[in-house]
Amino acid sequence: MHSSGFYKTSFWLLLFMFSIVEINAQENPPIPVSVEVNTSQFLNFGSFTGGVNGGTVTVNYAGNRTKTGDIFLLGASESPALFDIIANPGTIMQITVPGQIELTGSNGGQIYLTINSFSTGQTFVTSANPPNTTPVYVGGTLSIGDQTSAIPGNYNGNFTLTFIHQ
Repeated sequence: MHSSGFYKTSFWLLLFMFSIVEINAQENPPIPVSVEVNTSQFLNFGSFTGGVNGGTVTVNYAGNRTKTGDIFLLGASESPALFDIIANPGTIMQITVPGQIELTGSNGGQIYLTINSFSTGQTFVTSANPPNTTPVYVGGTLSIGDQTSAIPGNYNGNFTLTFIHQ
């Protein structure tokens, strides 16, 4: 019986010791999490002309324009899109993009846009304290068919990015 009392006392002593251990964890973000996304600059591929066989024109997130195939770049007015994110520092963001987007020209014809270049990557953590912003530059690629499908003209369109916070 003596040893049974010892085990009971030891059990309670251990339980007491573990119950006073302090556990630290990261503080939860303010609820609700507030995120605001503003478009500050539009994606612009500048002027170009297509040859007989078509090709691609790409503007990456840094604003660098390149081409493939039978495309001739004209002028230099290209720019990536810029989105300003207002959120608490440390907010995890994920950007989802649409599939290929069809753009219709002013004289008919179609070319296709793919959004594929992000200064932050598609998943990132915000860093600025509001009202300062975390900038996200976005670029893409135009796929231009041959002269029968990509008729000369002005091509405009819209795309929607979804910014998901975690």
